[in-house]
Amino acid sequence: MDGKEWQKKTEEAGIEYGKGLERFMGKKTLYHRFLGKFLEDASYRDFCVAYAAGDLNTSEKTVHTLKGTSGNLSLMRLYRASDAMVQAIRSKKPADELDARAKNVRETYAETCEAIRAILA
Repeated sequence: MDGKEWQKKTEEAGIEYGKGLERFMGKKTLYHRFLGKFLEDASYRDFCVAYAAGDLNTSEKTVHTLKGTSGNLSLMRLYRASDAMVQAIRSKKPADELDARAKNVRETYAETCEAIRAILA
């Protein structure tokens, strides 16, 4: 993947690469290491398992962790999707709205991970 394709995929996924790199004091290797660790983080998987089981308490905690991690890495579309899910759970939104937001988290997570893999390739 060339530089323009990589940049387009990153932007479409809502990754603010420059801001993320700034958070890591311009240390590209360190930022990339943390992006790689994100791919191994269990928060998303734990959220999916808890949500599928109807455990909203654990769902809220795990998606809140996902929100924080994605914000720290400047994965902003995922940050916003996770935040919307946290807020929906906390405000006791109806099941159909929760399901829609959970679907958005799943889709955004997949796109974000695909873009991270492109960055790290």
